[in-house]
Amino acid sequence: MEDISTTKREILSLFTSYRDALDSHHDQRERVIKCSRDITALSKKIVFSLLRITQVSSPDSVFKDAEKQHKQVLDLFRKISVELQGSNSLKYNRQATPGLQEYIEAIGLWTFLQDNVLISKDQVLERLSVANPDGIVVPLVSVTDEDYILGISDLPGEVNRYCINAIGKGDHEAVKRCLMFLRQMKEGINLLMSSTRVRDLDKKVAVLDSSLEKTERAYYSMSIRESEMNTQSGCLSMAVDA
Repeated sequence: MEDISTTKREILSLFTSYRDALDSHHDQRERVIKCSRDITALSKKIVFSLLRITQVSSPDSVFKDAEKQHKQVLDLFRKISVELQGSNSLKYNRQATPGLQEYIEAIGLWTFLQDNVLISKDQVLERLSVANPDGIVVPLVSVTDEDYILGISDLPGEVNRYCINAIGKGDHEAVKRCLMFLRQMKEGINLLMSSTRVRDLDKKVAVLDSSLEKTERAYYSMSIRESEMNTQSGCLSMAVDA
C-alpha cells in the first residue's frame, strides 16, 4: 500500500509539473500575442502619419511625428524581447511576426519616402537595435528572412496610397517614383518566388500586382492629361501669334 501511495504521489507530482509548464507556456504565448497586437496598432499609426506627407508643406514635421511614435514602438519591442529570449524566439515566432511585419512595413514606407529605396534587412535590424548594459548595440528581437520578406511585401499597398494622394496634388514625379519602385519590387519578388517558397507570400503578391496596376493606370492617365494640356496650350499660343 505504501508503494502504491508513493507511486500515486509521483504521478500526481509529474502531471502537476506538466500542468504548470503548459500554463506558463500559454501565459507567455498570450503576452507575446498582446504585445504583437500593440506593435501592430502603433505601426499603423506611423503609416498614417507618414501618408500625411502630401498634405503638409514641410515633410520634416511628418518625420518628426513618426520618430516620436517610433520611440513608443521600440518600448514595446523592449517588452516583447523579454519573452523572446533564446529558443523562444523561434518558439513564439508565429505569434510575434504579425507585429514585426507591420513594423517593417511602416519603416519601409518611411525609408521609401525619405530615400526612394527599399529598406534592407540590415536596416531593419539597425532600427531595432539599442545599447545593452555593456554598451554594445544589439537588436531587441531577431528578424528571420521570412519576417523581412513578408513585411516588405505589405509595402506596395501603402506606396499605392501615397501615389493616390500625390495624384490629388498633381505631383507627377512622385507618381513616377512610385511606379518605378513597385516595378522593381515586382521583379525582385518574382525572382525570389522562382527560387524559394515563403509561406503566405503568394497571397501578398496578388496585392502587389493590384497596386502596380493601379499605379500604372494612374501614371498613364496623368501623363495623357498633361500631354493634352500641353497640346492645347501650344495651339492657343499659335492662335494668339496668328
